[in-house]
Amino acid sequence: MTRKIAVIRHGIKHGAIVTYIDTPHIPDTNPFILWDHYLSTTRAHNELGLHGHSGIDAVSYPVVGSIQNDDSINGKNHIQTGDIHLTTCGYGMAHKSLMKPHNGIAEAFQMWTASPSEKEGEMTAPSSTHIASEKLPLIEGTHATTKVLIGHYNGVESPIKHNCNIIYLDIIVTSYGSWTFTPPETHVAGFIYLRSGHAYIANNQLHPNQMGIFAHSQLPITVTTTNHSARFFYCVRRAIKPTFNNKRRLGSFFKQ
Repeated sequence: MTRKIAVIRHGIKHGAIVTYIDTPHIPDTNPFILWDHYLSTTRAHNELGLHGHSGIDAVSYPVVGSIQNDDSINGKNHIQTGDIHLTTCGYGMAHKSLMKPHNGIAEAFQMWTASPSEKEGEMTAPSSTHIASEKLPLIEGTHATTKVLIGHYNGVESPIKHNCNIIYLDIIVTSYGSWTFTPPETHVAGFIYLRSGHAYIANNQLHPNQMGIFAHSQLPITVTTTNHSARFFYCVRRAIKPTFNNKRRLGSFFKQ
């Protein structure tokens, strides 16, 4: 038995950004409230002016090119390809950012979670953590390689500590291979996003640039491939009572 996909999302495109979680999905994805895929092939630098956020934890992950981030917490951060950057906005912070392409291409992913509605969550002091790619655990198996961005996998933990205790993985599976993971019993809410290739989960096939929102379950997740390898992201978290009620949080670090 494996966990099944309840909904497949194709996303809504806004310029170079495709966004996959809208307000109606939050009861199923909570506390995940935003997943954006940024892709530009124009060679232009995409700059976002100074603006503020509160009550969210934002994770930025460039996979081609880099992000120059300047915030009111630590000043300037240059987020290189494969690095992970976590911003806990807490009671409020401001920042501006610049997407920088590599050989004319810039590609990045951003995830937001709603902070817990307590002193340690929404009302905590803002902070940010930047971890270089080479410091993130990389676990190689027979058919798959798993990069642990946040949380843990097979007993190995990322150096990033997230407010919501999420698990966020970047996985590559070879052709005619498989990848299996059994999350903690409390982690019943999550999704998979396919960046490339073809992936099969239970009775569903995912194509590139599709998000599969999992049915809430304690079953393991098994992803298989056929004649194409696949790269996908997997995010999971214990389902919690919705805390998201501030429309100012909606949007992306990539755009206003």
